[in-house]
Amino acid sequence: MDAGLQAGDWLVRGRLSGSIPTQRRSHIDLIGGKIDTPAAILPDFDVSYFLTDHVAIEGQAGAVRTRPAIRNSLVGDIAIGSIWNAAAMGIVQYHFLPIARLNPYLGVGVAATTPLAIEPARGIPDFKLKSQASPVLQAGFDYRITGNWFANAMVKYVFLPRSAYELGGVKVTAEMNMLIVGAGLGYRF
Repeated sequence: MDAGLQAGDWLVRGRLSGSIPTQRRSHIDLIGGKIDTPAAILPDFDVSYFLTDHVAIEGQAGAVRTRPAIRNSLVGDIAIGSIWNAAAMGIVQYHFLPIARLNPYLGVGVAATTPLAIEPARGIPDFKLKSQASPVLQAGFDYRITGNWFANAMVKYVFLPRSAYELGGVKVTAEMNMLIVGAGLGYRF
């Protein structure tokens, strides 16, 4: 088999990824402060299928947990709770050097999240969140180590829409984007 990837190949990747919130803005009525969603390290799995030597489609799905909090409000820091979302992402990638050992790529796609479970922190009343769809940009590379094994590194930037909800009569509006950076291994089928 050739050194790199080509039409008809399936590539399954497993990575360790960091999710880093960027460009955070928020508004909280009455008590002020800012919404803080901490960075997280998560396992990350995806599957890519090469439609042509240069074009592949990547898909992934899973559950993501966040623990937002209100920081520096008039009443201090307040934990909001734990939010579990079902998350899915689909990306179309362009691979620049498909048959080479080192294969850089760029991708564009969409991410979708739907709340599965919201566990409000103590003293926080139940609240609801809406499903979201977000555009995604991606850059990365695959490097053939040996046989069907590949090293992978990637960066994704997710442009999240504004989120608005109410916590016990207090209106909260939050905006942020997400930078996802990961590295791991892939296997070609």
